[in-house]
Amino acid sequence: MSAPLTIAEPPEKLLKRLAEAKGLESFELALYDRQFLLLAISTPQAALCGNLDNPFCNPACHAKRAAKLAAAEAEDEPRLIHCPGSLQHCLVPCRNADGQRIYLLIGGGREPQINLPYLEELACLNQLAAFPLLEQWNKLRQFKASELLAAGRAAQSLLISCDASSPEASNDSFVLSEALIDALLQADSAMASATDQQSLSEAINSLLEPAFGPRSVSLLAPGESDPDLHYLDRWPASPAQGPDFSSSEEVKNGTPLISDEQLTCLPLQGDNELLGSLLCCGPTPSARDMQLLNMLAERITGRLQQLRGTQAAPETSALHAKEFNRLLALTKPQELCRRILEDAVALVPAGKASLMLLNSSGSKLHLLASIGMNQAMAADLCVPADQGIAGQVLQNGQPLLVEDLEQDPRISSAPRPRFESKSLLCLPLTTGELHHGVICLTDRRDGQPFNKKDLDLLISLAGPSALLIERLRNRQQVSKLLDQAALDPATGVYSASMFKRRFAEEASRSTRLRQDLALLLFKSDQPNKTDQRQTLDLATRLKDLVRKMDVVGRLDKDLFAVLLPDTASEVALTIAERLHDQNDDAEADLIPGVSCGIALYPNNGASFDALLQSANGALTRARQQGGKKTATCETSARNDKIVFL
Repeated sequence: MSAPLTIAEPPEKLLKRLAEAKGLESFELALYDRQFLLLAISTPQAALCGNLDNPFCNPACHAKRAAKLAAAEAEDEPRLIHCPGSLQHCLVPCRNADGQRIYLLIGGGREPQINLPYLEELACLNQLAAFPLLEQWNKLRQFKASELLAAGRAAQSLLISCDASSPEASNDSFVLSEALIDALLQADSAMASATDQQSLSEAINSLLEPAFGPRSVSLLAPGESDPDLHYLDRWPASPAQGPDFSSSEEVKNGTPLISDEQLTCLPLQGDNELLGSLLCCGPTPSARDMQLLNMLAERITGRLQQLRGTQAAPETSALHAKEFNRLLALTKPQELCRRILEDAVALVPAGKASLMLLNSSGSKLHLLASIGMNQAMAADLCVPADQGIAGQVLQNGQPLLVEDLEQDPRISSAPRPRFESKSLLCLPLTTGELHHGVICLTDRRDGQPFNKKDLDLLISLAGPSALLIERLRNRQQVSKLLDQAALDPATGVYSASMFKRRFAEEASRSTRLRQDLALLLFKSDQPNKTDQRQTLDLATRLKDLVRKMDVVGRLDKDLFAVLLPDTASEVALTIAERLHDQNDDAEADLIPGVSCGIALYPNNGASFDALLQSANGALTRARQQGGKKTATCETSARNDKIVFL
């Protein structure tokens, strides 16, 4: 642009109009002043800089952001912004009615690779749980750089159209720009169904005909020189030379052609090879229109490359959101590693594959999943974490592509007999500075060595896979710590593991003293309607209801248990009924209906599991009787092996 945009509308009104514009509906929008302080934002929860309601924004980076923008004041074109938290935006500079610089920020999407340490820092900074924050991050959309730039130029065109002080382009130019922006936004979906050059050409015509008109666009293969364009209908039937595609002043029978049309040729260049040409006949494109056409040519080039290599590689390599969510639901490390390995060999055709993870001490790599290996050998396979090819990759943190094991100077050990080929791929599974394990692929199915393209595909899978592994490990560690905790953190009563240990102590004492031991189970009749406050209140009432010598624990989210030493069935029933009497008080709405099941040790069970099953049966009968009831176990267990000392 030759001059910055000048905006006279109030920020809120302008932002509302832009948010409703076609091409910007998918993005979050915000306006900022020169110091990059927020003026207006499209939605309260938008994942954009400076939004205090955005859990992914770190206020500490505002000063750095403002300094960076101030240093680039001379630029007036949209440009990409990547924040420290791996969010991505497009920045459109403009000016307000007073001539002061302001900024429109478009985006609110995430990059493919998450900055996990940054996300952990945000969790602490904003006092949020890390796992829900990670799941919320996964729900943020991903935008390609070209999509963000296209949205920025779309916004720029809208800003120009409402700027009465900047009539630097004609209405025809605006129409062309908007049509090209629409074509760019629809390009991926329109070209996705193309299976050959002909169907791709038809898709491109459908995209660009609104901008240039019928028979105004042609996709030429390399060496082809006979496009079907209305522009060429006015050329002589047998010209001495081919048409000069860059000129609009040629003549036919001494009559100049229409001067407001131009034939534009864009080469489609990919990997140092000409894949074809795109010809567009229509109004002379402005500099902005040429940028849009070049971006569209890049999309067409990429699709041409995909069509040429459709059989060799899948269209995308990273995990789709649906696949990622499916893997998030897995809770067993072996199952998760197996799924990851299956995705890897589907992406890169390997005959053998293995995934090894570090043990808790970091000294050994244990094989969690394998494909094409002897399962008996793989069952308990582990290797030192600093030895062999896997150890080497784990230690230096760099992927390894080997075309010939015997000739590669990086490999010190001789190849093992189980390898059918001499080529392999080995990648570390890392998140930030944390090393979790390695994934190895050998014996490419076609017998050829692995190549750089295979390595890139596997790298794209390794990133999200390592994140999933770390997440599962963290969840297991948290679960283990909770199991080891003596008290339930939400209610203050004994945890399930500690309650079971206390049962063993009380059962041993009851056996020695030949005393009764009662187990009472309490559960809400409507657990789905019980909130955290009501659960805490129930735990408090249970603690107030029993003696100091009694044991109160939480076995599950909605299941509480009480151990009553030296207590017969009739006394236990009386204590349980007291809780129901409390529910008849004026504060009955604080606790929904609660039922109770009672079992006695050792009559109804000589082990914790057996006694718990008996009490559960009684609890079920109490709830089936309409709730707010207490029932006792009516069956006796076989206790032939009990010896009273």
